[in-house]
Amino acid sequence: MTLSAVKSSKLAIPLVLLALLLVAAVALSGRSSDPKVWGVVVSGLPDRVTTALADEDVPLYILKQTHEPLLRSDDGQNYYSKVLISWRRNADSSEYLFCPDPEAEFDEKHPLTPEILREHLEKITARFSGVYSVGAGGECVKVKFGTGRKGYMQFLSMYENAPTLKLTDLIELGLGKYRVSEIDRERIRLDKKRPCRNCYEKIVVYESARDYLSDLQRPDIADFNRIVWREIPEEVLSRFKVFDNIPLKSFGLVLVSSDKDVRRIVYNCMDIAQLRRAVYPHAKRFNDISSILPAGVPGARPGSPAQECRADKKIVGGKRIVLAAVDRNNRAQLQSMAADFFEKTGIKMDVHLYSAGDLVRVLFDRPHPYDMVPIVYSVVQPEYETFFKDFCVKDGFLDYDLPRIAELRSRLLRVEDERQKTEIAVEITKALAEEYVVLPLFQEVKEFYYPAEIRNLVIGKGFTEYPEIADFRW
Repeated sequence: MTLSAVKSSKLAIPLVLLALLLVAAVALSGRSSDPKVWGVVVSGLPDRVTTALADEDVPLYILKQTHEPLLRSDDGQNYYSKVLISWRRNADSSEYLFCPDPEAEFDEKHPLTPEILREHLEKITARFSGVYSVGAGGECVKVKFGTGRKGYMQFLSMYENAPTLKLTDLIELGLGKYRVSEIDRERIRLDKKRPCRNCYEKIVVYESARDYLSDLQRPDIADFNRIVWREIPEEVLSRFKVFDNIPLKSFGLVLVSSDKDVRRIVYNCMDIAQLRRAVYPHAKRFNDISSILPAGVPGARPGSPAQECRADKKIVGGKRIVLAAVDRNNRAQLQSMAADFFEKTGIKMDVHLYSAGDLVRVLFDRPHPYDMVPIVYSVVQPEYETFFKDFCVKDGFLDYDLPRIAELRSRLLRVEDERQKTEIAVEITKALAEEYVVLPLFQEVKEFYYPAEIRNLVIGKGFTEYPEIADFRW
């Protein structure tokens, strides 16, 4: 053996030990070896990324990273844009001019050109108004209405109306900072379009595991606020900051069955406190709500829904209904609740538990394989469409039609005056109660956790529920 070989062999031992120590240190710390990855765990991973799903919780979380609406508003009154170099409207809001920013792009091959913007505005404005015109104006695009349409700005600020470019049947590109690069049943990966310093270059959205501890121990975990846990291990908790928040999120029991007698009895005789403890066994605090509109949305009312239990066992006794719910190791609690409901009403309740992903896949298939299902409604801004749409469309939550509520929803979509919108929204919530469509359960009061390493963490309206990860610096 040569002298150099001897020296190399002696050096190899401490180098190997050092490498092993470094690996062990990373494993013990629970930190990712690549801090530029933002891992988020969700219940119910979508099978595609499209603006058509912007009214659903997890798709909206993803769209906030991949897409950018033409206009934004933090207060519902003052608007600005991240993808237009300029825009303006005339005094009565009947004419608009939009000028795209040359740097706004879907990807390196597809910038937001005036022609693409014109085609986009042609398509989405048809959903907003039947009388309009869209035309070129140099490097800008003009939109004209026959009368003033101030509500057009709010319409353009919604993520379902954000510019989008279909890449495949599963993926759409937007004007956001990230693009979808991989999608399957277990994860969706987003890559940042342009490199940056001290930022998160990748986002990985994981489907939650049956054991929440395995989710919390992922080395790249940065956001576990969308799953349910019993307790957070100290080694995980030490890496996060905690914030209290009451998000614009409400929970309700949707009564899917076309049998109105059954819906009436469930609506009036269900023990709300017992049901929400059984369905959400790990939730810590509940705020009562009297409709599916949570506090913070105009038209919301405090209190609980009015219930008057009059169950005639001669009429409904012997009937059997199915409750569908996400499996949270809570079968015993749900069966106990079902037994109490049977004693009170004579209606037998079967409990069918699903994984979150499997339940999402049957939510919009009529007829449904169940009679009732707990649903979460979550919004970034106080928009009514999220709460009402899926009660009115054919591929929605219900196995029956609600023509009166559908007509009210159509009126709501046409109205631009905020006071009138609120009046119609309240009328819809009353109609939902009269038809026994959805039993309001609670508004969530929640602690949110985000990595302590983020230097520019600023809590503001809408931040905690749907963070914009591209803005974070560590």
